[in-house]
Amino acid sequence: MPDPTPVVLALSDSHDAGAAVIVDGRMVAAVNEERLDRRKMSGGLPVRSIPVVLRLAGLDPRDVTDVAVAGRISLGEVPLTNDFSRADGSFAPAQRVAETLDGMPVLRPVLRADLALDMYRRFMPGLSQRRLAACGASLREAGLRSGIVAAMRAYDHHDAHLASAYYTSGMDECLILSNDGFGDGVCCKVAVGKAGRLRVLSTNSFFNSIGVLYNYATRLCGFLQAHHAGKTTGLAAYGSSERTVDAFRAIIDWDATAGRYVNRGSIFRRALRDLGTALQGASREDIAAGVQRHLEEVLVAQASHYLRETGLRRIVLVGGVHANVKVNQRIAALAEVEELFVYPHMGDGGLAAGAGFLALGEARGAPPRPYRLEHVYLGPAFEEEEMSAALVRARLRFTRTERPAAAIASMLAANQVVARFVGAMEYGPRALCHRSILYPATNPEVNRWLNEQLRRTEFMPFAPVLRMQDAGAFFTDLSPAVVHAAEFMTITLTASARMAREAPATVHVDGTARPQFVRPEINSDCHEILDEYFALTGLSVLVNTSFNMHEEPIVCSPGDAVRAFLDSNIDALAMGPFIARHPSQGRSAAV
Repeated sequence: MPDPTPVVLALSDSHDAGAAVIVDGRMVAAVNEERLDRRKMSGGLPVRSIPVVLRLAGLDPRDVTDVAVAGRISLGEVPLTNDFSRADGSFAPAQRVAETLDGMPVLRPVLRADLALDMYRRFMPGLSQRRLAACGASLREAGLRSGIVAAMRAYDHHDAHLASAYYTSGMDECLILSNDGFGDGVCCKVAVGKAGRLRVLSTNSFFNSIGVLYNYATRLCGFLQAHHAGKTTGLAAYGSSERTVDAFRAIIDWDATAGRYVNRGSIFRRALRDLGTALQGASREDIAAGVQRHLEEVLVAQASHYLRETGLRRIVLVGGVHANVKVNQRIAALAEVEELFVYPHMGDGGLAAGAGFLALGEARGAPPRPYRLEHVYLGPAFEEEEMSAALVRARLRFTRTERPAAAIASMLAANQVVARFVGAMEYGPRALCHRSILYPATNPEVNRWLNEQLRRTEFMPFAPVLRMQDAGAFFTDLSPAVVHAAEFMTITLTASARMAREAPATVHVDGTARPQFVRPEINSDCHEILDEYFALTGLSVLVNTSFNMHEEPIVCSPGDAVRAFLDSNIDALAMGPFIARHPSQGRSAAV
């Protein structure tokens, strides 16, 4: 009998834990724990996600043939704050030793050497085995076969990043850059993907991490958590980099001979103190501008270096640093780039899928071939009965319509805010109109008002959503190289005069916007809303922001959607075919 098709259950227990299922070389289901337990960036074994992804894939637990775990050491076991302290404020012994060595000028270079990284990583296999043993009991309780659980394997953090991006890029041969804060002792790996195989060109120790440096700047801007780096990106456009960029250049710079960025300064708490001293008196806007300019300079140099070295013209970006949409735009603008793809779940929340692809290659005895990820609607979907039941429980008045797109467009044309809940939940950090809040983009004042309603403190304008066929009229630097990335809101583009005129609420002060392009074959619901809105108003762009309150995950279930809706001052909730009005009837006057 032929061997069964490998069915890989892939897990990540990092600070954004999740699970994915890989079948026949494709990711068929994926969800992160935060959406289910409602705790932002939830970590640990994804006990809620495991049964959900198996159900979404139509699988029994005993159908699983392989289990993969991303990372050789859980990020939940090492410090996660900007100064590398634990959540309780204490510091790991290894950190104290490293800081002591860093304080001795003679020994400081030792920490930057590959030998130090090798010593650090040598301790990981034991930690990995303890993690796998802890996972095993839970997986057996979930119904997986004992033999499969016993054979599960852990894969390197950045190898998982590289694999997640390469095998969903649709590019048979390309350059892949993985840049993040740290994972398994590494902040960066550069690789070439060809014919389904990955060949690593460069590895960089986390003592050199430019992602950590960006987080230090985020801390100095007054944003305490590492996952608030996006606020620093948005704030940067309001400042001047001239006063501050040299402070960042003095710490990390690009070493073309080594083919990596190198930390010339200190590490951990000492680095944060030194940077604070160098930037004393600088405004947070100027700090943000300086670190953003520095990040762009270094990563553009990195991309240019390896594009020239390999002769490749297709590039794939992954890792938490590439949540920075401005950096991605700068790399896409390089003359050497013919095509660019940013893995939509670029941060550690996307690691599980990468481990799954690596395990699939081992199970088959041959690596999978890359396929083109067309959408990320890989999470839970809900029946109409579940939606109506949630509305009834909340005692909301609602109606059912056979033409929800027309009803939504009519409300939007009347300058109302509509929360949209439909279909399968998005995988990754961006809401792509299945769990989104929609609003007309004609008035930039909506940014202030809507942020107040959602209790957010963002500095970026809201993102635009528009039909693919309209994109060329609204962006001056649109090219085939970036179209696919823009379907996932992973890159900024330069707004045209028409965009600034017709959709000013979506244009940042630097003249860019972070769009979502919509194709009818991928998201017919959103495309139809845009069609109807255009027919009513002659306008082609809407605001699209994630459906969640501040510091809460994007909504997953009908119950989540109703709670967020009632906690806001949004005019209407469009859930499947149902339209509910807010009990307060939204705003007392149009913005």
